[in-house]
Amino acid sequence: MEKKYKSGFIVAKLMPIHNGHIHLIKTALNECEKVTLIMGSLKSEPIPGELRYQWAKEIFKFEPRLTIKHLTDEVPQTPEEDANFWQIWCNIAKNLCPDDIDVIFSSEDYGAIYADKLGIAHRTLDTSRSYIPISGTKIRDNPFKYWLYIPDVVKPYFVKRIAIMGTESSGKSTLTEMISTFYKTRHVYEYGRVLYEQNNGNLDPHDFMRIAKGRQVIEDAMLLQSNNFLFCDTEDLTTFIFYRMYFPENKNDIVYRYLEDKLDTGKKYDFYFLLKPHMEPDQDGTRRFINERYEHHEVIKAEMINRGYNFIEIGGSITDKFFLMLEVIKYLY
Repeated sequence: MEKKYKSGFIVAKLMPIHNGHIHLIKTALNECEKVTLIMGSLKSEPIPGELRYQWAKEIFKFEPRLTIKHLTDEVPQTPEEDANFWQIWCNIAKNLCPDDIDVIFSSEDYGAIYADKLGIAHRTLDTSRSYIPISGTKIRDNPFKYWLYIPDVVKPYFVKRIAIMGTESSGKSTLTEMISTFYKTRHVYEYGRVLYEQNNGNLDPHDFMRIAKGRQVIEDAMLLQSNNFLFCDTEDLTTFIFYRMYFPENKNDIVYRYLEDKLDTGKKYDFYFLLKPHMEPDQDGTRRFINERYEHHEVIKAEMINRGYNFIEIGGSITDKFFLMLEVIKYLY
């Protein structure tokens, strides 16, 4: 079918790209032989430009008629910032788009002025946001409220990662499963326990490196499948502290330094629950430090304070802890 326009273009920040942007881009592709999307970013913006660029490329990776250009120049964003605003943006369009552009697609008021300055047509869509009532600002302010408007490739960026911390027999695994089931989302199980059981309780120093790497692989996979939250049964700090407990004589060996560096350079979780060891201990045959739970708890707590973790310490029964966690999450998010 013959297209209405030969070459169209779109200018957008895609912060983040959402269903409204996708509708705009698909409309342009339906009406044009080819489309150029100019995605502008500034260093000061809250979502990294390169990440936004990769999201757009992933979403439209099977659309050869769409060319996506990432504009990283620190250019003015409004006419009030620079008297040469429109000339700057006309030059951008001419430099980054084919010479034969004949239409600009937009859902903003600036589109008509931009088109007039370029001497091309303007195709406006849903400026009132009545068809797809969403904006990047709304998503950034409250991503969970507008979750259905966020493309799957973008959702992991907004998932809140919550770590469940504590000693042996403090209820971590049980509560991680309970809370993830309640929120209909994924969780990361305790990979160290799996490896411990596979090795019949015999762990050597390098097994802790395998635990750290394996746990991260599982977390990365679960993050892609999560709904608003990802709950993690332990994390790198737990692995590091357990390594020191298992092998106190190995301070500063290659495994110790690897775990410490991974902990120091890794991204912190959005929130942490530290479970008090007030429950009756359950010795299931795998708990090596069950009689040192209170000392272990204080070590974890001190490390979390020193590292500036955003956490709350909760105690009581499994039921008590579960409902406290729900209250805290509801308050935070």
